[in-house]
Amino acid sequence: MAFMSTLPRKLLPGGSATAQALADGSAALGFDLDGAGVFFSGLWHLVKAKAAELAAYLATVLAALARKADELFPPGTRSETLRSWLHVAVTVVLPASLGALALFCLARCCCRCCCARGRRGRMMAAPGRGGARMLRGAFEANPRGYFRDLRTGKPLVY
Repeated sequence: MAFMSTLPRKLLPGGSATAQALADGSAALGFDLDGAGVFFSGLWHLVKAKAAELAAYLATVLAALARKADELFPPGTRSETLRSWLHVAVTVVLPASLGALALFCLARCCCRCCCARGRRGRMMAAPGRGGARMLRGAFEANPRGYFRDLRTGKPLVY
């Protein structure tokens, strides 16, 4: 059997006898499933205790938030206060944020479309120049002249 003379045979404690027992199917790799419940019971109790602590902490945090909400919005004037905050949000904050988003999109589009391509054109890495950049239009207009200048050692002037 090939397993008997391989590296796993050398790594197993007991050497060849353990490898032979594994090959016969009469030995396991050292984990007893009958004792697994006893082994994991301590871990399970720890997990349950930590989950109970987390639940108690979250209950405390939510109670503190409820008290703070009662301070900000007293029960007697809660509906009027929320209605005024909603009115401010809809009439001031929402249009301002949508306007800012529209201006951002317009500026981004203008810079990408008009500014970059209108004046200079698209750029590319110049072949054979060690990462230097050049206009793509200049290369596409005369690639033969570009490579001729490259072979003669002329500097990149595009």
